[in-house]
Amino acid sequence: MTLSSKQELLFWLIGVVAVIELFDNSHTFNVVAATYYYGFALLSIVLFLFWLRFRKRPEPKPKWLKILANVVLVVVSATFLLYLAGVATWYE
Repeated sequence: MTLSSKQELLFWLIGVVAVIELFDNSHTFNVVAATYYYGFALLSIVLFLFWLRFRKRPEPKPKWLKILANVVLVVVSATFLLYLAGVATWYE
């Protein structure tokens, strides 16, 4: 899959906003049935963004895109770990 820098930027921005919105609507600290569907969607987006960051590209990425990708991965990973911690502590 060949994407331009602008197209990839769009994926990164949509991905981080989607993860934050899913986490916000997931009822993480008050687990209901929909919480697990939101968690699956969160995991899917996180995995897609990791794939997007570490896939092989024919040409090197611009430095600003590498930095943005790393920052977004930190944010979405931390959000997903917070989701997991919220679900895990609810069962205690």
